[in-house]
Amino acid sequence: MIIKRIIFSLFTLFLLFPFSASAFNGAQEGEPLGSYYDVFRDPSSTLTIEDILSGQHDQDFVPSTESYLFFWHTDDTVWLRLEMDAIGRDPEEAYWIEAIDKLERIYAYLVKADGTFTVQKRGFSHVEDQPVPFRSYLFEIDDPDVSTVYLKIDAKQLPITLISFGYTMDGLLDHLIEYKFYTGVFYGILGGLMLYNLFLLVSFREKAYLYYVLYVLSFMLYQACMNSLDLEIMGSWLPVWFFERSLIITCNMMMIFMMLFAAEFLELKRYIPRHFTVIRTFLAITLLSSAAVLFAQSVTIFSDFTVLFAVVILSFLWYSGLLMLLKGHKMARFYMIGWTFLLSAILLQAFGFLGLIPLHPVLFELIPGVAACFEALFLSLALIDKINLIKRNQEKWQQQQNETLEEKVQERTEQLERARDKMQQLANTDGLTKIPNRIKLDHVLEEAVAQSELRGEPMAIILMDMDHFKSVNDQYGHQAGDQVLIETARILSDTIAPTQTAGRWGGEEFLIVCPYMTESEAITLAEKLRYHIEQFSFPQAGYQTGSFGVAFYQEGDTVDTVIARCDQALYAAKAKGRNRVCAEPAP
Repeated sequence: MIIKRIIFSLFTLFLLFPFSASAFNGAQEGEPLGSYYDVFRDPSSTLTIEDILSGQHDQDFVPSTESYLFFWHTDDTVWLRLEMDAIGRDPEEAYWIEAIDKLERIYAYLVKADGTFTVQKRGFSHVEDQPVPFRSYLFEIDDPDVSTVYLKIDAKQLPITLISFGYTMDGLLDHLIEYKFYTGVFYGILGGLMLYNLFLLVSFREKAYLYYVLYVLSFMLYQACMNSLDLEIMGSWLPVWFFERSLIITCNMMMIFMMLFAAEFLELKRYIPRHFTVIRTFLAITLLSSAAVLFAQSVTIFSDFTVLFAVVILSFLWYSGLLMLLKGHKMARFYMIGWTFLLSAILLQAFGFLGLIPLHPVLFELIPGVAACFEALFLSLALIDKINLIKRNQEKWQQQQNETLEEKVQERTEQLERARDKMQQLANTDGLTKIPNRIKLDHVLEEAVAQSELRGEPMAIILMDMDHFKSVNDQYGHQAGDQVLIETARILSDTIAPTQTAGRWGGEEFLIVCPYMTESEAITLAEKLRYHIEQFSFPQAGYQTGSFGVAFYQEGDTVDTVIARCDQALYAAKAKGRNRVCAEPAP
């Protein structure tokens, strides 16, 4: 069952993966703008747009060589200059710039050739100015006279990792629709796993399920803040203070439940007490950091610390799972797979945050999103696997106890069960041919008729009688006759499908019950059986033949009525010279 779940879930995620990749890299018409910018960093943070337009600082702008800009923590005010001619914009068509980052203030100055300009203000402090409710900042350029756009970014508290795209109007609409759809898919997968394990929590009342549900919920909140969905949904209601700290708060929350889950699931207090002590220390540090960031004036230090500390915690929890696996605890196998996915994603994300690898949007959205789905899936499977292992161990222990305390009783019980099974088998099996007898056939036939009556599905029966069987007994003896019946039963059983049942109806008569079989299929099967019997040379008795009657279920039929019509068809086959198939008239 677990393997089937893995295959189905992985298949689903792999189907979603290529579509998610396009969603997180911008719509089809989106173009990364980072390499089109000229960058100027103002260490004084006092320059205005008038100072920039005066021309005094033109030589201070340096062309960017990166598609996605990265500044991390800086006290400088960052100015970006974008020449509209450089991007091949159609002046007659509205153009949109998307800036993906979490910033309190980012201003866009749309400058015309005559030096006049308009300003569009975005950021935490200007949520109400956003033309479209979306997780990133959108700037609209609908004036064909705009020749240059200046972006002013002032972020003393937060790191600057600016990912920006340019869109036509159609491209922006495609991007908004596609991103929201696949965001729904991502949170739908995690939400589904969370609800599923919430039901299991109610059933099993295991703390590991509680911590798993809280962990997945906190991960969803963290990823929502990472993708600025908190700003999109709650931007008009919550203060700037919250958005400066939302990533740190939700990341700490995620790490707390992550550690609680790992400690409970791996039973570190029991198996690796030292690691359990370390996790308690990590929990205390995380709680202190969460409390301190609420009152700190600057979150810069906490931001860097949280990223590094998250990597340390994840690595330690991965190492704990590895030790458990090496100690022979099978419950850690799915845990390790899930944790490896997440650790790899978080490491890449952390390296991008710290500037150790080139910045790219997939580091913050696609990779952790896909990894989170895989990790949540495998942790869910790990919980199921652990419950199954515990259940099997308890059953094994109980079995050992029973064998020790009640060995003779158990042995006697097994003997009685074997005797009962054998008696039941004998009661339903023809002693000579070893195929189902009349009692078993009555039961099978009743079920087939009831199924056809309930669902309206076709059903046929075939009644077969050996021709001149009395002469076989008279000429070759009853032992030869018995051998004919045995071989006939074998031919019937080897020819029919697994869903069909062949049994001895009585004497030299055999009945084949064929659920879901149409008239033409039943007649074809009967002809096939007749041919195999005709072509078989029986020991001592040589070549023999059989006659076949075929009847079909009709509405209102009972077992007796369908058998009666099948008997009539068999008699017709006998009357027409034997060794043939006759079917009742079509209903």
